[in-house]
Amino acid sequence: MKSIISQTNLRKFWLIILLLILTVPIWMLNNDRAIDLDEPRWVIRGANYYYALTHGDFENTYYEYHPGITNMWIVATAMHFYFPEYRGLGQGYLDERKPIFENFMRENGKEPLVLVHNSRLIQSSILAALAVISFLLLQLLIDQKAAFLSITLATIAPFFLGNSRLLNIEGMLSMFVLVSFLGIQVYLNKERKLGYLLLSGAAFGLAQLSKSSSIVVLGLVGLMLFIGLFKPNEQTLIAKIRDAFRVFMIWFGTAALVYFILWPGMWVAPGKMLYEIYGNAFSYAFQGARLDITQELQPSSFSLVTGFSGIIQYLNRWITSSTLISWLGIIFIPFIFASKDKALTPAPTRSTMTYLAILAALFIGLFGMAQGRDSAYYILSSFVGLDVLAGIGWGYALLWAQKRWNMLNRAYTLPLVFIVLIAFQLGSSLLYYPYYFTYKNPFVKQGGIQGYGEGLDQAAAYLAQKPNAKNMRVIAYAARGCFSYFFPGESDLLKIGFSQNGLPYVEGIENANYLVLYTIREQYKPDSIELMHVLQNVIPEHTIFINDLEYIRIYKIADLPEDIYNSLQK
Repeated sequence: MKSIISQTNLRKFWLIILLLILTVPIWMLNNDRAIDLDEPRWVIRGANYYYALTHGDFENTYYEYHPGITNMWIVATAMHFYFPEYRGLGQGYLDERKPIFENFMRENGKEPLVLVHNSRLIQSSILAALAVISFLLLQLLIDQKAAFLSITLATIAPFFLGNSRLLNIEGMLSMFVLVSFLGIQVYLNKERKLGYLLLSGAAFGLAQLSKSSSIVVLGLVGLMLFIGLFKPNEQTLIAKIRDAFRVFMIWFGTAALVYFILWPGMWVAPGKMLYEIYGNAFSYAFQGARLDITQELQPSSFSLVTGFSGIIQYLNRWITSSTLISWLGIIFIPFIFASKDKALTPAPTRSTMTYLAILAALFIGLFGMAQGRDSAYYILSSFVGLDVLAGIGWGYALLWAQKRWNMLNRAYTLPLVFIVLIAFQLGSSLLYYPYYFTYKNPFVKQGGIQGYGEGLDQAAAYLAQKPNAKNMRVIAYAARGCFSYFFPGESDLLKIGFSQNGLPYVEGIENANYLVLYTIREQYKPDSIELMHVLQNVIPEHTIFINDLEYIRIYKIADLPEDIYNSLQK
């Protein structure tokens, strides 16, 4: 018996090592190649958070209704080790909409890109730990080999990989959500050990500190506890209700404690913090704007998208941004439920698959039905849940096949199939390096995220290699961070307006050396379309393509024809 246990633990150890080998290098190596549109704001918020913490100004630790506290702890920690003097230079809180932060850092001999790199290393370490915890929990609920395959396929999937390498909250959020679900699933359906319940509650608290949309986990836990009331056992219904209430209070109390301890703003102004977070979140979701615009929550004005078009849109985003491996793995799930071989998939396994599907559906439903933005990364938790579910589908389809065909029982067969699946998933990601989130399934026409800042690093690198680049001035789309972190000269934000005669102009262009147009996004903006029309007969000095799509045009201002140059001046 001891020999069997030791063999199981040894296999578990090597599976953990293999999981880390497959995931950690991709998260950490060359992790500063590109900056997305959201990261520069979070970097500055993290710096302001560090300043607030070190000055005891805890009430000033709220910047956005997400609230992104986990992100800001990461950036603040990176700042402490990279630039601890930041707290004592008296610069105060810097505006995230202006280039003051970058200029301040460089004036003090520090580079924002190094801060991003260090912050991402910390985040990658946290993600690695969460991946291991997820595997350890999942292997208590399903076959160990299937658990390894599931977590591996989910963590190296291109869309998750692309977003988890960025400081945009979504990667950590999705893993906190997964750990929270798996922890309470183990507690309710496998082992009634308090540690699993506390772990689940703490992970939910961290998910809430990351982004308020993780509130849907509360609904899932409520459903799990409710279904538990109908499980046959010796307890009376009243006893079951009391037990469910006790479990919920411990779980929710742990989450609340973590939420309170890790957010200093809650120490001094809990009412204000909660109102700002949840008031703004609900106002944005149901009224289409924050409280500073709507002024108050008006339930009578709440509206949902009709016709479920939003849900269909998000389902389409999952289909187009997921690999063939994920598609097929999901297709296997109904056959697993239909199988009469109950020994292969016991009750905990079946309920785990069911709840993973519900969890994914809750995030899709939340963002599909409510007003707000429609970016695919908002449902990254759905991607992770469905990829884990797909891994379970593959794992049990292979186990089912092994029981029926002796030729598949050879020692090398299952590892070989696993290698093929993992290689296909990993290869799908690496084909889109370093912009993994732009992945498009080859069987669809459109997919992935486009215009999230990718390519601007290439534009900066192209201009940075020019002579005297440090003394050049460039006007660029999303200049703050996405471009400026990589360019040694002066970077100004592209501001487009209209002159009295109706022609577009770019503010301050007469003093710039180059103009960088982000055509992948600007082709859809009315003012930018007019500007691109003015420049339609001008050949750019350089054009950048990604995945065969035109992304960026770089114009040298001195080479613009005189009439066009005049039309672009204020």
